[in-house]
Amino acid sequence: MCNESSPSEVTAVVAHLAQSKGVSRRTSQRTVQQAYALIREDIDQANIQRTDLVAQAIHLLMESARVALKQNNPGAVVGAVAQLDKLCGLGVSK
Repeated sequence: MCNESSPSEVTAVVAHLAQSKGVSRRTSQRTVQQAYALIREDIDQANIQRTDLVAQAIHLLMESARVALKQNNPGAVVGAVAQLDKLCGLGVSK
């Protein structure tokens, strides 16, 4: 259900870190890899179930879409629905 970060997202994080902190891309890559490993370890230690996280994400996206509809913000509605599609595979081609 939940996907790992895409390579382009990781590349963007690495590039931003390298540029903002003035370090090499290799140092930035190692730092990002360590950060992701630490996040995974924290989640494992917290005994958070994947289904719990997915349920919370679905609720947050549904609530975001509801608020966006109320505020007449179609762009935000489309964004929330697009994220729901990525998370849950709601599209026709799934």
